[in-house]
Amino acid sequence: MLNSSQIKLIQTAVRAAGLRSKDQDGRYRLLLAQYKKPNGQLVSSCKELNNSQIEDLLAICEAYGWQMPGKSKGYYQTKRALNTGYASFAQQAAIGHLAGDLGWNEYQLGGMLKRMTGGDVSNVAELGPNQAYKVIEAMKKMFSRQVGKQYNNMQQIKEGMKNNGKR
Repeated sequence: MLNSSQIKLIQTAVRAAGLRSKDQDGRYRLLLAQYKKPNGQLVSSCKELNNSQIEDLLAICEAYGWQMPGKSKGYYQTKRALNTGYASFAQQAAIGHLAGDLGWNEYQLGGMLKRMTGGDVSNVAELGPNQAYKVIEAMKKMFSRQVGKQYNNMQQIKEGMKNNGKR
């Protein structure tokens, strides 16, 4: 849920970028309609946006000339560019290894990815870096519960598996 300062920031940015005025609301509504809620419905109010969607919206406003006070020119555009792309090979491999350690097949892993990404992704290769990080952390917790031991990183899991003779 957005706080009042985030809502004010969005409203200020879309007006300064010329995407919304007192008489013209259509462009702003079309812009909001490109985003989806977790249940798959289209967003109709800025109050329904998540943090990633807010950053994307602010990056669009920057492209139309708005600039966040106190931030460098193109701050949100640069931030969005750094957060796009796909998970690294190491992240994809870690997810694959953890899925194997949990005894999952590709359909079980795909189902978990769909649940964690709101139905957007069902294949490890399509995950973004932030999504992959969240999936890895969730799988580490599942593995820790399964074996009854807390692990902090992949190296500890690998060493624990060696010591138990499972690898």
